[in-house]
Amino acid sequence: MLERASTCLETGGRQLLRKSNRSLSSRRPLHSSIWHHSPSDHNVSNWWTAVSTLGYENGDVDHHDPSKHGRHSQPDGGLLFDFLYPAKTLALLKRISTVDSNTVRSRRKLQSHRNSIRHFSTTQWVSKEAVAEAINLAGDELEEGMRENMLRLSAPDALRELLSSGVQGMQDLAWRLYSAIPERSRAPHLQKELLDFLASAEDSIDATRVLQIFNALPIEHRGGTAYRIAVSAHLSLELIGSAVQLQEEAAARAVSIDIGTDQILQRIVQRNKWELSMRVCKAFLQCTQNRKFHIGHWLSAQSRKRGDHKLAWGTVSELPYLRGHLDSFLQYVEQYRHEWTSTIENQNALAFMLEGLAPEAMNQILDVHRADEDFIWKYFIGLFSKLDNLGLPSARLYKHAIGVFLSIPRYREYKNQRKVFMALYEQYREKCIASTNPRDRPSWELLRKLILQAGHHGSHTARSAGIDNLLNDTSIFYPNERLPKEILRYLLMFHAEHGEVSKVHRYFDALPFQSTDQGLKSLSSLIFAYARRADVQGAETQFKRISQEFGLEPDVGCWNVLLLAYARADDLDGAIDCFNRILDAGVAPDVKTFGPLLDLCAARGDVEAFESIHSKAEQLKVPVRTNIRARAGYVHASLSSGDAEGAEIIARTMLEEQRAGSLKGDLTHVWNLLINHHALLGDVPSSRRLYREMLDKSIPLDTWTYGALMRSLIEVKQTNAAYKILRVTMPQNNIRVHAFHYSLVIAGFIRERQFHRALHAHRRMIGRNVPQTPSSRLSSLHALGMAELEKLAELKDGEKRERLIEVETSLREVLLNDSESEVARREPRHQRFVDSRAHNVPDGYFGLLILLYNTRGAYEICKELFEAASMAKTDDNGYEAPIGLLVAIMEAHLRAGEHDEVAKCFHLARRQADKLVKTLAQVVEPAGPTVQFSSLLDPAVRDKMENPTISRSRRHVLHRATLIYMRSLFMQKTEAAFKQAQRTIRSLLTSGYILDNLTWNEFILALAQRGHNLEAFATCEAYLIPAFPGWRRLSPYYMRRELRGYSWMDIRRAEVDRKTIMPRYRTLVVLAASYAKARRDQDNGIGYDPDQGGWPRETLEKLAPKTVDAIRTMPRTGDKVQKEFLSGLE
Repeated sequence: MLERASTCLETGGRQLLRKSNRSLSSRRPLHSSIWHHSPSDHNVSNWWTAVSTLGYENGDVDHHDPSKHGRHSQPDGGLLFDFLYPAKTLALLKRISTVDSNTVRSRRKLQSHRNSIRHFSTTQWVSKEAVAEAINLAGDELEEGMRENMLRLSAPDALRELLSSGVQGMQDLAWRLYSAIPERSRAPHLQKELLDFLASAEDSIDATRVLQIFNALPIEHRGGTAYRIAVSAHLSLELIGSAVQLQEEAAARAVSIDIGTDQILQRIVQRNKWELSMRVCKAFLQCTQNRKFHIGHWLSAQSRKRGDHKLAWGTVSELPYLRGHLDSFLQYVEQYRHEWTSTIENQNALAFMLEGLAPEAMNQILDVHRADEDFIWKYFIGLFSKLDNLGLPSARLYKHAIGVFLSIPRYREYKNQRKVFMALYEQYREKCIASTNPRDRPSWELLRKLILQAGHHGSHTARSAGIDNLLNDTSIFYPNERLPKEILRYLLMFHAEHGEVSKVHRYFDALPFQSTDQGLKSLSSLIFAYARRADVQGAETQFKRISQEFGLEPDVGCWNVLLLAYARADDLDGAIDCFNRILDAGVAPDVKTFGPLLDLCAARGDVEAFESIHSKAEQLKVPVRTNIRARAGYVHASLSSGDAEGAEIIARTMLEEQRAGSLKGDLTHVWNLLINHHALLGDVPSSRRLYREMLDKSIPLDTWTYGALMRSLIEVKQTNAAYKILRVTMPQNNIRVHAFHYSLVIAGFIRERQFHRALHAHRRMIGRNVPQTPSSRLSSLHALGMAELEKLAELKDGEKRERLIEVETSLREVLLNDSESEVARREPRHQRFVDSRAHNVPDGYFGLLILLYNTRGAYEICKELFEAASMAKTDDNGYEAPIGLLVAIMEAHLRAGEHDEVAKCFHLARRQADKLVKTLAQVVEPAGPTVQFSSLLDPAVRDKMENPTISRSRRHVLHRATLIYMRSLFMQKTEAAFKQAQRTIRSLLTSGYILDNLTWNEFILALAQRGHNLEAFATCEAYLIPAFPGWRRLSPYYMRRELRGYSWMDIRRAEVDRKTIMPRYRTLVVLAASYAKARRDQDNGIGYDPDQGGWPRETLEKLAPKTVDAIRTMPRTGDKVQKEFLSGLE
């Protein structure tokens, strides 16, 4: 019958094909080969060739009224390839495969006349034969035991056995068994189970079989699962219209919420068939409303968080390019906006559609491996601008978008560009302020996330996304509500971290107190705020409140914070006493207990004490060995003691342990310590070597790594290169620039006397709202002061009483704010003197201002400023001025000739220094009475200087104070003052302090000029001449720039640093004058000393041969210094 199809097509096929085509947009044109083959030869599914389109002649287009055409009133459809069949065969196939009201009635008619009609397929023998045939066709896929059991059963029982067994992949067998069951025996519950079983197929679902079973299932037995399966089957046949009708039927019956809405919406979005979206959304909302779920539930953030939205949008998120579909939907809404907004029901459907599709598109855009941030910025800003222009609901979309951005790590990290979520929040905030609907305002959860994000980067007032502005928004949007507990606790910790005690007390009072661990944590925040400010007295006061006011016992966390206060104040005595109090209280210490003690020892370079405390921690089974910060302290201690090579060995050992997995954490801090150490020495090659080592060994870089590299450049007077790192390199690498980096650059420009560049860096820092630190404040004040002094120097009639107006104005603004909280910043310090953090603010500011006025000799102003600095600490009964402030006022007293005041200030500075240089051994075993030595040449003095008991890294703490004090004593020109100078130097050396090169040279000059030639030569021989480089060879054709203070010496600028101790040119010239005078006296027979056993010249040559040799080989240049001291002696 079908064999004649080919001939039929060849002869009259073209006339047969001239009928009108069906309007099915999704169907592709048929291949040319289809006209020369029978239907069974084509590579298509069986239902394409044998089954009708289930009554939908118009394919996927639904033009009829669903109210007039129900499930049983669908128009007749045609078969695919119907032109290939003869008329009678075609009619037979249609009658067999079509399920409509007529076939149902005919079947019922047959059932009503079952007694008069012979049913050949209903005999038990035929049923079992059909079961056996179906089982045999299953082959070996069916287990033997089940096979034998099912062979003994009837078709219904065999099908039940198969469905209950849970065997997968037997859908064909189940269908054959079902087909063997008479229609009258097909129970509804069996049909529902079979539907579920067929839908569970792993490969593909036979949509025709599913729909035949579903259509045979009585409507009252159709549940949510059945509807979902049927909808899926219709969609697999590209019958979106029929799927929508089924969804509407299920929604009207309210059998379930999960009725395949997500699958329909997926196909609607995929095909951009937005004309159906309103029907689907309205039907779903009607269904959910019947089940007491209103639209607000589906549009809420809680619904998305619980996953309820997946009932409608679960499969939509799997589609690619949702951004394009969203744009298409917005264009459709813009065109038919009047229809979408005509009724409340339509508006709800629009909100449901928009606020379901848009979040999925946003998530897809952001969930990429490599994001185009410029595109993301433009798209999101443009999207919300378009929504606002169209007047569409966008408040919940703003909340969702901002929340998604804050949940992605790359947006939580610092980047040198504006954040998209900040711009969105600014738009959203303006929209909420203008709106009268309280539901549009930001939720507490969104505000909490924004506050946490701002706090993570230490942002107080960064535009609208700073903590202060966000808290202001909470009072605007929730004027009559208190801050939630979670936000209060976070604000408490945040402001405690930044040392803002007034705000900490405010939020602590607002937080309901709990007499639990949470209460102790809140109380520890009070202590922590004062600890960050290095305010020991304030920390002790808050610590006592725990037991006295609240009746609680401090835990180890509270003790640790108190110990931290002593450590930040650099009070080793107080820290050791606090540690002993912890042990006496029976509290078990942990890693954070030993951390501050280890840091104190490391900063002092006390390696022995560090190892002792480390061993104590291990005895108490505290895991300090596996704590990377504790181990980093070992590197710090070695560097502070001057053992850079040992520190690098320790660092590399830590790297090996980290790679072996025994040490957790990154080693960035360790390598930063190494780079910074070499940077301070001006060793640029070593700093670069360690930097390349970090790159080669994949050690992460951070902002302090770049700071260490900048410092290395500044030490060799390449501040412009360091400034380029700050302006260009760090922003390009998304490294945050802190106040510490600016303080380095400003100090470097001042050192190079480029005051205009220093002011430029200062203004850049202020313009970018960089949070200030004491180091940056000092650098900025210094730059402003030097610039003003330079202007005043140009005025010929300038007076000493003229004030530095700009500097004083800036200082006044600093003091009016909570400047002491700046001490709490977690940034390195860049300072001129070794001082405690507690003395940085405001004493350091006053000290700098006094130094600036000293350059103009404004003594009266200096006294006023010193009194102001003292008054600023009137609340501290035990206040002692810091070394930096004392040095500043000492210079003022020296210029005024007030030598007694200079002496008082020096003794105060000595007392402060003794605290700063004290080591653990001195605390545990205080030293006895100091032994007095009569001469610097005593070997014991030299031994104590070379083997000090004080901190090795702070032996220079009295450099400047000692120099000013020595000059004051030398200016008095009395023997008593000179002897005091000698005693002072001996006392400093035997205590472990060191003198700088200038102090040594001025002391030897004073000895020589007062006639103490033997002591002057012997001291120079013992302490200065060992490092003398010799004189360079002079050439009349080579003019070299002389190093100031070291003229004619064979030395270069790079070879002279702060630790250099060697004779200066002036010192050798003065000694040469003394030697020439002794030689002249000997030639004249004057000066023979029988006690010394010879002439002074011979004694000098025996006592200081290297010094005499340096004098003899000194080039005679006749320069200004030689003319001053050697004139007439040669």
